[in-house]
Amino acid sequence: MEQTTTTTTTTIQPGTPQGKGMAVAGFVISLVALVFYFVIAGIVALQALAGGGYGLGIFWLILSLAGTGLSVMGMMKLSKTGGKKGLAIAGMVIGLVAVVLTLLLVMGISKAQQAGNEFGDKFKDAMEQSTQQMQSEMNQAMDSLQGEAK
Repeated sequence: MEQTTTTTTTTIQPGTPQGKGMAVAGFVISLVALVFYFVIAGIVALQALAGGGYGLGIFWLILSLAGTGLSVMGMMKLSKTGGKKGLAIAGMVIGLVAVVLTLLLVMGISKAQQAGNEFGDKFKDAMEQSTQQMQSEMNQAMDSLQGEAK
């Protein structure tokens, strides 16, 4: 009975450092969020003018935050494993710009809708007062015409 033993050795091959995928994903998402921001801003503004909400703006803010977060996580992993962090830093900077722009968009649309609502309420009150005054004057005119006819 002969016993044979085999030993398996695994060698670690140098590959992509951990976090590279996260850095690339964060960069791409941040870049998409910034490039298409201007299209999204126009759509959100048109929706707000039409009386709709700004849910697409909120979604775009979340997308920008996700890109920034992935870039930051990728940068942290790459710094631990000794990888190059250039793409992660670029994704983080681009993501932060997209976050700030989208945040300003959402806050601006919100303020504009509030101002529009206040204006609409004041306009409605003024129209009601005008209608009441006109009705009162019409009644007075009718009374004076009826008094002359007698």
